[in-house]
Amino acid sequence: MKSLLLIIACICSIPQIMNAQEGFLLAPGIEQEKISFESYSNLIIVPVKVNDVDFNFILDTGATKTIIFNLRGIDSLRIQKGRYIQVNGYGKKKSLKAYHSLGNFIEVGKHILNKDAEVLVLSDTDIDMSPKLDIEVHGLLSVDFLKNFISHIDYQDSYIKVYNHFEDLPNYLRRAEQFDLNLKGNRLFINSYLDNDLVKGDYELLIDTGSGDALWVFNEVGKDVVFKNSFEDYLGFGINGDIYGLRTKVQSLKLFNSTLNNVAVSYPYKEYHSSKKTSFSHDGSLGGELLRRFDVVLDYPNASIIMIPNKSFDEGFYYNMSGIGVQKGDLDLFTTYVGEKFIPNKIGYGNSTSTVTSIDLSPRVQLSYEYVPKIFVDYIREGSPADKAGVMVGDQIIGINSYSQKELTLNKVTELFFKNPYKKLKIRIKRGNKIVKVEIVNIPLVL
Repeated sequence: MKSLLLIIACICSIPQIMNAQEGFLLAPGIEQEKISFESYSNLIIVPVKVNDVDFNFILDTGATKTIIFNLRGIDSLRIQKGRYIQVNGYGKKKSLKAYHSLGNFIEVGKHILNKDAEVLVLSDTDIDMSPKLDIEVHGLLSVDFLKNFISHIDYQDSYIKVYNHFEDLPNYLRRAEQFDLNLKGNRLFINSYLDNDLVKGDYELLIDTGSGDALWVFNEVGKDVVFKNSFEDYLGFGINGDIYGLRTKVQSLKLFNSTLNNVAVSYPYKEYHSSKKTSFSHDGSLGGELLRRFDVVLDYPNASIIMIPNKSFDEGFYYNMSGIGVQKGDLDLFTTYVGEKFIPNKIGYGNSTSTVTSIDLSPRVQLSYEYVPKIFVDYIREGSPADKAGVMVGDQIIGINSYSQKELTLNKVTELFFKNPYKKLKIRIKRGNKIVKVEIVNIPLVL
């Protein structure tokens, strides 16, 4: 199971400026293109060029605009002249100022081009996803990227393949059953049936690859609402700040001819997603933790979908059972001698972005050095196993069970916190100059 970390909210309340742009198109003579992606926390991260500058963007079918919100590691930003506007999204903070630019050139892969692209550059420097992911992320690639194509998203093999024509799809996909979707403002919505104590009936859900969770439902839940088999938690963050709400499970979720049981669902408190702020209204969203269980074909021109269950379909749905939220910090430098003997040895600190470099010392001995991000606790859920064990915000995690600091990534740490109910975790923590050892058990609050 892949870890869940955060929610990237769609951008709304942006003036719709009409122009002659054609959107993303395959280059002349090219009928299909395959793009490999990195998957972190159920998010799809693709390399993108904006005016010949390299970025990493999250593919976000919930976002109506392509957005740059982080310029870390970018030497220069080339952007066409535009104007400042105000934007809103999920979260409690006030609207943000963004630079709205038209006429930009965006390339994805070798042959997918938009020669007149609309781009927003957020001026709020507080928006930085990098501490939450094992890769530097600079922005969101909006739903406009897919709207002219038939797109096959393969979560198992980490690629997207876009086609100009449905007839070019592989036979097994062409023969699969297609289902109608609702197309609203370039975004696709799916009709589903939910069943649990709080919600029961038909729900219209946004297909949202920019969400790492399985399912969100906007049910006007306030902080005073309490119901059985649920708990309050930090849900993630959106453009307008942190988002809190309730977590629980629905007994069943019916999507066309597939039924999933005991599906994790989050109810964000209503002050974080009001239609007044976001200028749209729908019942909720389907995110990456659910979508990754299918081979997905999105046919935007015909507003239809194919969903074929893959080998992840029967995996259980879990929450962060430890109650620990983590983020990256500065880098530690480790060295390893490989040859006649193996001697791991941390020799100092660094802030290079290098990963692993090797130096040959002799025919039989090799020196490797590697920069590994420190991992810090940035959130503790009240009453959780971690809270009861005395874990504190600011603690540095330097080991879990058999994993040393050198072996820990954010994905690995959060995977350990999310999977294997009742698993015992022996966590080694650095707190100031002291090393603290704690032991917790992953206790599911919702079965």
